[in-house]
Amino acid sequence: MAQMPQGKPLPAITDLTRPFWTAAKAGKLVMQKCGRCGTLDFLPKPWCIECGHLGLDWVEVKPQGTVYSHSTAYTVMMNDPAWKSDLPVVMCIIELDDGPRMYGQLTDCPPEKVRIGMRVQAHFEPISDAAAVPKFRPI
Repeated sequence: MAQMPQGKPLPAITDLTRPFWTAAKAGKLVMQKCGRCGTLDFLPKPWCIECGHLGLDWVEVKPQGTVYSHSTAYTVMMNDPAWKSDLPVVMCIIELDDGPRMYGQLTDCPPEKVRIGMRVQAHFEPISDAAAVPKFRPI
């Protein structure tokens, strides 16, 4: 598995997920949209989660939303030292203004200040020459 300079693993970039990572590298948040029923969805899949249609297009979505749920990690799995400097890590389910929900890390906010319904904005952290990770911060 490829790693970032800090020793953290890179995500597996496949033909299915490459549009997401490439757009994030360009500072854009994209998701798949069904050409039949119009459903927007995250994580990338080869078919629509609502109607099963295979005709999915990548579309840009608004990078703002609200915290739907959150959890804070104060330790890392297997005590991997590459992640220790990031602790604590606040992970959220973000309900985007365009409708779908996605997982994302909340940055620039102490864990005790996180609230359900908090307005957030995506920002993009480069992780390689080909990809960036969307993360969120309070608006």
